[in-house]
Amino acid sequence: MKLLTVVAAAAIYALMSAVMKEASSTGDASVALVARYVFACATLVPIYLASGRPTVRTTQLRWHLLRGGLGFGMFLCYTLALERLPLQNAMVLNSSYLLFVPILMLVFMRQRVGPVAVAGLVLGFAGIVVVTGVRPDGLLDWGSAFALASGVASAGANVIVARLRRTDSSFSVVFYFFGISLALSVGWALITSRSLALGNWWLIIAVGALSAVYQQLLAYALKHLSGELVSSVMASAMIFGFGLDMLMFQHFPSPRDYGGSVLILAGALVVLWAAHRRSRHTRLPELPSPPQPTDLAPSDRTAGVKRAGG
Repeated sequence: MKLLTVVAAAAIYALMSAVMKEASSTGDASVALVARYVFACATLVPIYLASGRPTVRTTQLRWHLLRGGLGFGMFLCYTLALERLPLQNAMVLNSSYLLFVPILMLVFMRQRVGPVAVAGLVLGFAGIVVVTGVRPDGLLDWGSAFALASGVASAGANVIVARLRRTDSSFSVVFYFFGISLALSVGWALITSRSLALGNWWLIIAVGALSAVYQQLLAYALKHLSGELVSSVMASAMIFGFGLDMLMFQHFPSPRDYGGSVLILAGALVVLWAAHRRSRHTRLPELPSPPQPTDLAPSDRTAGVKRAGG
């Protein structure tokens, strides 16, 4: 039953992405970003009351600002990718964030990447090359570049959460993330938004509502399951992305799309498995598992990885 909750969260995340793609073509994606964070902030109110009104005081404001900026940047780049790529390609490349986490942990936290994780990285990045169809000059199309940028930003946000969780409560981490992202999304909408046809408002509301439901399902799953397991099952969002792309946008993936996606998924799962193996033998600085539901809903799109390398 608990695993089915994660599968449902993955399906809703894929559906939210599909609605975002529809909003980018027929509505206003920048306003949809605002709706996402308005609904996310609304979910914090009952959690705040149920958790005994935890403090949001912090001495790490600059890290919260950076984490909020990266989180907003991740979703903004993902939205721009959805405007330019088929749904499943944008989702697959965005999910490659799991491959960037151990690299950032190595660079910024000096956490060694073990041979098993290296094998997973090789598999995953080979899949990225296949999916993006990198040209001989080594350049990417803008859609692929935005999708990969969203993955890098998501990985960076997760690494910062690992640092913040050492000093701040999980509620504080998500409070600042949602608040900063909401402020940035409002600013972006004021600069870029256009008037919406009345019939398109359902897209905006749907994005916010689906985002809130997704977060609550994921929070419930994280209360009972490990971060590695949740992250592994959340990878099924790619499969739902393929189905929704065919159903809603009549885009049928090529053999290259299938092959590259399998490589990325396999690489991500190997990295997660390496993290799990390593966590059983040694205690290392933790990569963020998302905030637990006793405190709050998760702040990002997946559970994350507890540790990198292995």
